[in-house]
Amino acid sequence: MAKIIVEFSGWIECNSDKVKFLKLYPRVTDEVITGTEWLELSEDDRDNYVMHDYIEAQETALDGDYEHLAVIVQNEDGSEVTAYGTYS
Repeated sequence: MAKIIVEFSGWIECNSDKVKFLKLYPRVTDEVITGTEWLELSEDDRDNYVMHDYIEAQETALDGDYEHLAVIVQNEDGSEVTAYGTYS
């Protein structure tokens, strides 16, 4: 089966009230906190979390910019086709 690869370069300024972080360690439950709560943690405790949903963070971002965004189809034979939605 072909694979869909997304290649991008850019940045966003997250809305700390809307961005979510998922606790990875120790993983007892699927604890999700806001960016505001995450910022209140010590730097060591922040390392236990990962951004929960980048797409949601992007949609609620206060600012941002893309330098490059491409969707690539990688076929089973290893050949690639840069596809739909290429922006740079």
